Amino acid sequence: MAPKHRSGALVLAVGIALSACGCGGGGKLSAKALSTESKTMQSLAAEGALLARDSAAGKTTAIYTRVHSEDLSKAASSSASSLQTAKTQPSLEPKLRRIASLASKVSADLKRLGHASKAEQTSLAGELETAAKGLK
Repeated sequence: MAPKHRSGALVLAVGIALSACGCGGGGKLSAKALSTESKTMQSLAAEGALLARDSAAGKTTAIYTRVHSEDLSKAASSSASSLQTAKTQPSLEPKLRRIASLASKVSADLKRLGHASKAEQTSLAGELETAAKGLK
């Protein structure tokens, strides 16, 4: 089961890197690029929630949880940083700010996940699920 999750994280990391290139760290995001960023963050949050639930239930090792959450956190952090400096057309600015805010929260939650207690992992799973729903 662990290799499946690991390869999913690598695919997501590549997707993040490609979408971040479109962002250009302060570049102007189109509606399509903003939608892609939102879907990427939604996927990271959902995968993090699954990891948190599995870890809290004892279905993954502590090392796997720590390493995988670090991978997810790095990808989320990269995207969050790009979104914080991105520009878009005025009508999309509220959506960009909402996605950037949720991306920062997802990144922070994923960073905490690797060293969280079982109780905190359960709480983080709920927070990440809520963030994923907010990114739809």
